Amino acid sequence: MADQLVLIINRAADEYHWCWLDAQLNPRLETAGSGPVEALAAAVHGNYHQVWLIVPGTKVVTREVEYSDKEKKHLRTLLPFQLEETVIGDVERFHFALGSLANGVARVAYVEKAWFEQVFAQLAAINLDVTRCWSAPAALPLLPPVETRADADTEVDAPALKEDFWTLQLYEQVVMVRYAPELAFSVERAHLATALDLLLIAERRVDHLPGLLLRATSAQDLERLADSLPPSLQGRVVAQQQVNIWQLDYTGRSINLCQGEFSQRLPIERWWGSWRGVAMLAAACLAVHIGILLYQIQDFRAENTEIRRQIETAFRQAVPQGVLIDAERQLAGLVREAQPLAQGGSLTLLLANVLPPLAENSAITLRNIQYLGDNGELNIQLQASEYDAIENLRSRIEANGLSAELLGSSAQGNTHSARLKISQRR
Repeated sequence: MADQLVLIINRAADEYHWCWLDAQLNPRLETAGSGPVEALAAAVHGNYHQVWLIVPGTKVVTREVEYSDKEKKHLRTLLPFQLEETVIGDVERFHFALGSLANGVARVAYVEKAWFEQVFAQLAAINLDVTRCWSAPAALPLLPPVETRADADTEVDAPALKEDFWTLQLYEQVVMVRYAPELAFSVERAHLATALDLLLIAERRVDHLPGLLLRATSAQDLERLADSLPPSLQGRVVAQQQVNIWQLDYTGRSINLCQGEFSQRLPIERWWGSWRGVAMLAAACLAVHIGILLYQIQDFRAENTEIRRQIETAFRQAVPQGVLIDAERQLAGLVREAQPLAQGGSLTLLLANVLPPLAENSAITLRNIQYLGDNGELNIQLQASEYDAIENLRSRIEANGLSAELLGSSAQGNTHSARLKISQRR
């Protein structure tokens, strides 16, 4: 895991604290700084970074909501309506985030949407993209629960109890309280005792008090925090720690506010900013290419029109009268008719070699003769009293250098009929 930039914002959203975490999520205190958003922009040198954001606990409310099995599938959509009667103000003013679900109880967090949008827009303007966000009290570390031994006057077989702990930290006269992995709040130090008494009643912990871990950035604040506890919790302090503001729980066991419309999306605007010049150049090249193609098409159309006009003029010169339908095709037909047939033989040569043998044989009668000029073939239909007469004629014709092919023959009584195909030898 690469280094991670973490931001802490104050209640007015006019001052930021920032620090880099190493790969083990330990703060690199030498990189810590604070100041307005302009100072933050200078610290990141205008570069793009994905950041984790910690917002004030006074801006975020966490609570538990009961749900039924039928509502579980659509719980994220139903959240605002589930809390409508208990939220002060219009639920449309708030952004809701869903946490863990267990035994029909969901843990949720909500924050004022307009303020949240303002913070996200402020960071986006300096090229920072929030990928995870949770409240400051929810970032406090929690001590793990421990099993307690039964008292001497209890039964030996009584099950051991688990003692859990709450974490309290004083910072700038505001006390942050984390009493469960996903439940936390912030309260003014002057109202801490009242808030903790009400929490004990709401959590039904009056007879099963939690242990307390107190934290502050100075010894004086630790004393002030201990003095602000209600009498019922004065003796429940198990540890006190003097810490800096970056000694937090970054493991992600709290409700992430980056959900719904605030969830991470594809950085289209950033991509567009990086590739806008290339895209504009490509668009210009494409426009020039299309323009050249259109010009060439128009030029080809004009050239084709001129060629057609010349063809029609040539047709009218060759055929002054008549219907003009397709000048090119009609001229091609005229040219074919005017050209000598490539395979056509000489009719005179064929007749000169066929008719004399035919005239000399009185046993043969010529019934039909047909000349095919396209391929230079002569088809003749004969009748004879003997088939040998037809065969002798065919042999004499071939002796004159021609090809004589018997296409078919038939006999009816003493009359034999046959068809011969005569052509030049190839």
